[in-house]
Amino acid sequence: MIRLVNLAAFLVGAISGMSICAAMIFTAPQKPAEEPIQIVQNAVMEDSPAPSVPIYLQTDERWGGLPYADETLSVSGCGLTCAAMAWSYFSGDDWTPVEMLNAVGNDFVQEGQNYMPGFCSWMHEQDADIASSVIYEDMERALDDLEGGSLIFAEMQGRLEDGGRSYGGHIVLLTGFDEENVIVHDPCSPYAVTLSLEQMTCVDWGYFISVWRS
Repeated sequence: MIRLVNLAAFLVGAISGMSICAAMIFTAPQKPAEEPIQIVQNAVMEDSPAPSVPIYLQTDERWGGLPYADETLSVSGCGLTCAAMAWSYFSGDDWTPVEMLNAVGNDFVQEGQNYMPGFCSWMHEQDADIASSVIYEDMERALDDLEGGSLIFAEMQGRLEDGGRSYGGHIVLLTGFDEENVIVHDPCSPYAVTLSLEQMTCVDWGYFISVWRS
């Protein structure tokens, strides 16, 4: 069972009998959905600098049809698209999924799946100050690392949003946490998804990988 920071204290105040998974997921579009690439502020702490993390869509018509992992980026490019977001953030360059695909090709595809440790190693090779963790499953650790300024590659299944798209297996990028809400960049969503701690527990998370600049 995944433990959250101060989860016990948090649940004491919950309304008796209410299922936490009934909570609605509230989202706040950052820009009109017509714009496939958007900039969202990383709100780690209110009194800290807020670097920008872009949102790239794997379904963007400019690259969604490109071949990848025996399919196309629009079908199988969630991990590569998240890696492009992360590398844009760390490098300060506008590094789209096209640039990432040109740089790595299918090198980090295993059995049709995006192999995120491979993307982490590639980023470290480009910039030795960028470090990453091993794969882990502890959401409490993910939230601690996120609050400390890391970005988090997260594998999940099912839905992020109530009534939203259901994924059989999907990679998203966690970009911010302020002890109450987590900001998620989903490469299939044109806006940042905001999840409360309650809502985080409703997501079927598989694994996490923390990435940070040392």
